[in-house]
Amino acid sequence: MTVEEFAQVFGGTVRKARENRMWTQAELAKRFGQALGKDVSALAVSRIEAAQRPVPLAEVAALAEVLNLELDPLLNPVPVRMSPSELERRAGQVRDEINELHQREVQLMAAFASTQQELPRVRDRKDALERELLALERVTRKGVNGEQEHSEAAER
Repeated sequence: MTVEEFAQVFGGTVRKARENRMWTQAELAKRFGQALGKDVSALAVSRIEAAQRPVPLAEVAALAEVLNLELDPLLNPVPVRMSPSELERRAGQVRDEINELHQREVQLMAAFASTQQELPRVRDRKDALERELLALERVTRKGVNGEQEHSEAAER
């Protein structure tokens, strides 16, 4: 693997890890900078992801820490050793799995959005029922206490 290919694989791995966390380049730059103890710009992250900036080992380690990635796969990407027909077959399998995962992702996002909308309604209803229950229990206690007071007064 050439240095350029390595930089592209490394940058792509950083980008994917950032996107999976739903972070912007600015958010990664902030966290990356905190790990390094210095300011890092979103442009620096953009250049790393685009394989346009060399990344010193200390920065590789900081990125791995911030993105919760294993250091070894970042430094030693697995080389592809397959015949052209095996590569094509595997590429088809990967495309199919990506499509399946995309569909599942869309389903989960819809379920998440629905849950976010329903949760406040459920909480409001539960709160209303809890208030009603407290009121019912107060009335029930007053009724029992009132009957005791009434029977005690009648006995006197």
